[in-house]
Amino acid sequence: MRSRAGANPFSVGEPDETVDRIVRFLRTHSERIGARHLVIGMSGGLDSSVTAALCSKALGGQRTLGFCLPEAETRSRRSVQDAQEVAGQFGIKFKTLDMTSLVQDAATVLHPSRMMYSVIAHGNVKSRLRAMILYYFANTSKGLVVGTGDKSEIMLGYFTKYGDGACDIQPIADLYKSAVRDIARHLGLPRRIFSKPSSPELWPGQIAEDELGLEYSKLDSILWRLERWMPPREISDELRIPRRTVEKVRIRWLKSEHKRRPPLSIKLGFRTAGQDLRIPYSL
Repeated sequence: MRSRAGANPFSVGEPDETVDRIVRFLRTHSERIGARHLVIGMSGGLDSSVTAALCSKALGGQRTLGFCLPEAETRSRRSVQDAQEVAGQFGIKFKTLDMTSLVQDAATVLHPSRMMYSVIAHGNVKSRLRAMILYYFANTSKGLVVGTGDKSEIMLGYFTKYGDGACDIQPIADLYKSAVRDIARHLGLPRRIFSKPSSPELWPGQIAEDELGLEYSKLDSILWRLERWMPPREISDELRIPRRTVEKVRIRWLKSEHKRRPPLSIKLGFRTAGQDLRIPYSL
């Protein structure tokens, strides 16, 4: 089975329509549940910048609360400036909160070592502290926490459970990273926003593509075909990528399914919350 993919299946052919659909999605859901604000963490990176811009278009800059949350170990003045520039461009209410003391307090209790598993675990603590801060301001402003995850990273499980994966709504979750770059260009974001390497900034020198083992353009090409249930052998032949590379991406996708679902529960009663007891938002 051939994929019938065009030269660039991720190019957003009708960017105005795509942006309009996302804006209506954000606006309709906010109105339905009575949210006054959209709360978003702004790192100065591609995904958060595009998401923040879309939030501003949906509810206006004064109802979009952007928070930049640097900390000493990974602080980048350039990233903070990029976040500030995007906030200014779209009239977003913006605040920088240094969370170094929170991270240090957590380290005092947890005593992280330099072993890689401990570095990762401590990085996840930082991500969850960011989520805690965003939810605090969402609670105090009657707001929704807006997730910034794109389809590439969600499919790969490349996010922290209850950290940057913690949110109430995800406007770009069905756009691959390559498509998000298209939207960034369409929205007129500064070029460096969508050309610099992506990083969760959980420890010094962390680069997403280095961790994932492939550049996003190749990852997206594999994921796009896996989404369509193409066998790894055919993906390998079509893209001229080693089969073991395709299999590695496929295994990561499958093994991270638990991160995309509600916590597993056993069914003991007539209806089980979150499974077959799901109430429409409109009620």
